[in-house]
Amino acid sequence: MIIHKTPVNIFNSSVYSSRSLQEQQNTVRQLRRDLLRQSQSTIQQSASPIRVMARMVAELEKQCRELNIAEEVLRSEIVNRTIGDVDLRRITECEGEPVGLGDYRLLADELGVALPNEQLHGYVASGETYTWLRDQMQQCEQELLRQEIDLRVYDLQGVGNPILRSWLAIEMQKLGLFVSVEQLYLALGAMDSIDKVFRGLSQIYREQNYTTSAVLFPEPGFNVPEWQARSFGYQLYQFRTRAEDHFKLTAIQLDDILQQAPDIRIIYLTVTNNPTTFAYTADELTKLFEVLRKYWESGREIHIIADLAYIGTTIPGED
Repeated sequence: MIIHKTPVNIFNSSVYSSRSLQEQQNTVRQLRRDLLRQSQSTIQQSASPIRVMARMVAELEKQCRELNIAEEVLRSEIVNRTIGDVDLRRITECEGEPVGLGDYRLLADELGVALPNEQLHGYVASGETYTWLRDQMQQCEQELLRQEIDLRVYDLQGVGNPILRSWLAIEMQKLGLFVSVEQLYLALGAMDSIDKVFRGLSQIYREQNYTTSAVLFPEPGFNVPEWQARSFGYQLYQFRTRAEDHFKLTAIQLDDILQQAPDIRIIYLTVTNNPTTFAYTADELTKLFEVLRKYWESGREIHIIADLAYIGTTIPGED
C-alpha cells in the first residue's frame, strides 16, 4: 500500500504541537482522505477488505502520533471499527465510583495486561493477574524441563507444548467436551488454527484419493477463511442465508445443499455470526448435527470447522 508522505515543512512535529486543536483536527481529516484515496484500489482488489481498512486505521494513527497530534483529537477523530484486539490500556470509561462496579479501566488489570503499578487514566493497576500469569508460565516451563522437554529446541512432531495441551484438555472436559490430549493441538490465534486445519484436512483428502474437496460457507460471515480455503485448492460453496432465518443456516437448507453438492466435505460455521451477531441456539445446532449424522451413517464424512470466537459473551446457561 502506498503511504502518503506529507511535506516536512508543513507538518514539522516540533512546530506542530503548538497548533490549535482545530488545525490538528483538519490535519487528521486530510490525512484520512489521503489514505482513503490511495487505498481505494487495494480495498477493491483485496480478498479481505476489512483487514486493509484495519491497516489503514493503524497507519493513520501512526502518522498522527509522529506529528504529535493531541490524544483528545485522536479520540474524537479516529474510531477503529474494523477488526482486531481491543487495546485495554486505552479504555477510559468509568461509571459510578472511581474504582469499582462500572469502572472499565480495570479490565486491563483483571485480564493480566497491565503491569504492577501501571498508570491507567487515573487508576493504578495492581498487576496481580499479570504476576499470576507469569508465575503459571514459569511453573509450566519448570515442569516441562523436569520431563526433559525444552520448548527452545525444535519441535519435530509439531505438537506444541504438551503440558499446556493437557491443561486445556482438562478445562474442556470440565465443560463436558471429552477430548483427549492427543486430539488437541495448539496454534497462534484463530487464523493460524483455521489455516492448519484446512491444510491438514486437504492432506487427508489427497491420501484418500478425493479428486475434489469443497467447503460450505454460509454468508454473510467472516470471510478470511474463504481465501485460506481457496489457497489450499478447495472448491467454495457460498450460501446466502436469509433475514427471516436470522442469517442462520437451517437444517433443511443444509440437507438440500449437501444433496446437490456431493463434494462438500467441510462446513465453516460461525456459531455466533460476525457480522450479524445472531447466535445458533442449542436446538438449531442439534438439528444441523442430525443432518450431518445421517450422511456420516451413509459413509460420507463431513467435518465442521466451528468458529467459537464469541463463546463466553452471553448468559452462561445459554452459552
